[in-house]
Amino acid sequence: MANIGDGVAFRAALGRIGFNVATQTAIVENGFATIEDLAITDEKSLNYLAKHLLAWRVPNARPDDQVRAPFLAMEKLKAMRYWVLAQGQIGGTTAATDFLNATAVETLRTMQMAKDLKEATEDTSIQKPVNLTDIHKWTKFWLLLRTYLGRVKGAAHISLLYLIRDHEEVTDEIRDADYESEEDMLIAITTLFGPHYEIDNKTLYAELKPLVVDGPGWGFIKKFDKLSDGRKAIIALRAQGEGQSAQLTRKAKAYASMSSSAFRGQRRGFTFDNYVSIHQDAHNELFDLEEVVAESKKVTDFLKGIQDPHLTVGKQIVLGDPLKMGNFEMCQQYLGTLIQNTNAQSKTERNVSSASTGGGRSSGSGSIVDKIKGGSYSSAQWAEMSQPDRDRVRKMRDEGGNKKKGNFKSKNKRNRKVSKVKSGSNGTDDEEEHEETSKKSSGAGAQFGSNGNKKHKGPGE
Repeated sequence: MANIGDGVAFRAALGRIGFNVATQTAIVENGFATIEDLAITDEKSLNYLAKHLLAWRVPNARPDDQVRAPFLAMEKLKAMRYWVLAQGQIGGTTAATDFLNATAVETLRTMQMAKDLKEATEDTSIQKPVNLTDIHKWTKFWLLLRTYLGRVKGAAHISLLYLIRDHEEVTDEIRDADYESEEDMLIAITTLFGPHYEIDNKTLYAELKPLVVDGPGWGFIKKFDKLSDGRKAIIALRAQGEGQSAQLTRKAKAYASMSSSAFRGQRRGFTFDNYVSIHQDAHNELFDLEEVVAESKKVTDFLKGIQDPHLTVGKQIVLGDPLKMGNFEMCQQYLGTLIQNTNAQSKTERNVSSASTGGGRSSGSGSIVDKIKGGSYSSAQWAEMSQPDRDRVRKMRDEGGNKKKGNFKSKNKRNRKVSKVKSGSNGTDDEEEHEETSKKSSGAGAQFGSNGNKKHKGPGE
């Protein structure tokens, strides 16, 4: 049972946010004896409290003594409930004496910001990370998981990131630290116990289990399946993914990816940007593993894999420039710019060369005639030609036709000679003349029949 002091403090807090004495009494008579009692109900129930208080009105009482439920005062009462829950989640005090009118206003602002954020992101799909099929790919999985959990709100009204933080106990140093945002502060100081934690911890396990159940990570979290302990499951999985053995393997893979990569020129499936990404990803992996790599070594390894002869001069310039040799980003940006500018210049030179050879149509229809040499033209091209050009085309076509006929006759003549040689003839001119005479005789016989040389008798003979 609440003591008298708590009840008096609660009534005083109700007065600070806009309720008169009669309304304070009515609220207490409805079961809210202390400020902690607000945490028992939910915000939706408080929406009906104003209508319920009408039953406590005294018809003959003076206006100032009537039970009233001003809209703004009811909104501040919701803020008081939100504040009590939030204080409990961060291990703060919930004394009614600490809830001032300014506290109510600030809490309302926080609540509105949370609603605005929800409306802004509710239509945005939250993509889950890919399944963890290889424990050595933990780094990428961990980054994607953190991003995903940062968008999932739990019972504590903040993202589930607070469940996977490193520290468990919230010290005064952590509580008093400076944070970039209120969300970051809540993630750091929200307690890992209480009703909100129980709900959110099970939610975290439900999100994690489908991502690892079919992979090597399942064996490390299976023992937490019965209690659906999401935080302990994450800690166990992270210890395996970031343990000493895993770190050595990840370091070796990072160095191997750089030493085995090579750039031999722009290709459709592998560009200079792809080559840069391989080295940058390896640098990021080594940075996460706290492996210190000098900038000069990054540049040296990067240049070693470049085997494109077009970048030979560029590599020499980098080797002679202390600034570029000591800065990987400056080095790769310089060589990348060199490739882009070289490609653009080559394209420009090709276009100029094409224009200078008369490949375009701007030189007139004469260039088309010279190029096609009496061939086929479209209706538009023929319409653009002058009469002399059309005559040239016709002449070229006639000459081409005569040439084809001559070639055909020569080909037949050669075929006949080849045929005579195969049959045993010596192929002399006399034989050719005799062959021609035979053809004529054969033609006459064909004309007059097989008895064409006989003397026909006249009628009556």
